Formats: sequence, C-alpha cells, structure tokens
Amino acid sequence: MKKLIFQAALLSIALSSIALSPIANAEPLDSEQQAHVKQLVRETLLQNPDIIVEVIDELKRRDEAARNQAQHSALTNHNTELFKNSLDPYAGAENPTLSIVYFGDINCGYCKRQDPILESVVKNYPEVRIIYKDLPILGPSSREAAAIALASAKIGNSTYLSLHKNLMEYAGAHNTQSIANVVNTMGLNLEMLKASVDDQINQQLDNNIVLAHKLGITGTPALVFPDKVMGGFTREDRLKEMIEERLN
Repeated sequence: MKKLIFQAALLSIALSSIALSPIANAEPLDSEQQAHVKQLVRETLLQNPDIIVEVIDELKRRDEAARNQAQHSALTNHNTELFKNSLDPYAGAENPTLSIVYFGDINCGYCKRQDPILESVVKNYPEVRIIYKDLPILGPSSREAAAIALASAKIGNSTYLSLHKNLMEYAGAHNTQSIANVVNTMGLNLEMLKASVDDQINQQLDNNIVLAHKLGITGTPALVFPDKVMGGFTREDRLKEMIEERLN
C-alpha cells in the first residue's frame, strides 16, 4: 500500500509537471503562472480525493496484471524443469492427471503443517502427484538435511518420502545431531548417505533455489500448479478446492 500511495504521489507530481511543460512554440510559464497551476492541481486533488483512490485502485490492478503475466511466462518457460525433472522425488500418481510442485524447507514451521495436508491430498486424489523440490533457505542445517534426503532418494523414492516425513515431524529447527538421530532411527547408513551427496545433488538444490527465484517464490512453503503459484501456507480446504477445479 505504501508503494501505491507513493506512486499516486508521483502521479500528482507528474500531472503538475505536464501542466507546467511548455507547449511547442509557446512561451514557458513564468514562476507566478507555475505556482498558480500547481495550486490548481492541488485543489483539484483535495476537492476530489476519489481521484487518488481511483489512481491507487488502477495501480493495484496494473501491478496484479503484471505479476500474473510474469508468473504465467515463468510457468510456461520452466514447465519442464518444474514438472518433468526425473531427479525430483514425488508422492502419488505414477501417471498423474495433475502434478503439483512443492517447494519446502525441512526447518520451516509452516512446511511442517503443510506436509500432512499434502499426504491427505495424495490419499484422497489418486490422480494427483506431489513433486518435492527441497528449497533449503533457512540455514546450513536446511541444506544438510535436504542434501541427505536427496541422497536417500538414490536408494528409492519411498526411502526419500519416509526420511522427509521423519525430518519434518521433528519439532523445531534441525541441527547436525538431530538430522543424524532421525537417519539412524530409520536404520539408514548416515555415512553412506553423506558420501552420496555429490555434485549432482548440490546442483539440484542450487537449481531449485534459482527456479524458485524465477517464479517469484521468496519463502516456504510454496505450491506450484501448472497455471498458478501459491506462495505461503495453503489450507486444506483451499487446496482441495483448487485441485477439484483443475480435475473437473
């Protein structure tokens, strides 16, 4: 809103500037005439404040249209990276009617709430696939956990899903020891997983961060449909509504 008010103020200044600009082949206004025009613009805006409201509404509409256009272009340009990357773990349909990309961080509190909702989606909509793109942006332990989780995917997709779930169920932010505890509790070989974190996994995580930036995603969780980006936590009722709109 502050941005829009500032833009409206700039518009007011611009109107004054236009009014003060000399017409071709016309003498420029002297200082007294300029002051008079400025006063007229000011009085007009004060007497008709709805003009400012209309300007702010129009600026909001244009900003929203620009964001939607940029989002649509990004979704089109990066469709393959989003929905057809064979390296990405997934839950749900083998041959999905609808795929949803999930950008999450192991240390994100809202992601810990989003995960069970996504599990419910997979159970209730067998034609839907959830694609996991780890987005480790909340510190070194986020990166460590994400890399180990992706290393576990080399064992099998189901292993990744189990480790991801157990990591997410940990209350609070992880550290190296808590990550190790989760891995060991599952009976996985921690040292083997660490050794499996190669350049490909690190590049995959870097690519996820770059891709999220291109989509305008600034935090986690974020859900990406083929036609829309949903930033922030999405309630279960809203998510199911969006899924049913796209399946029907």
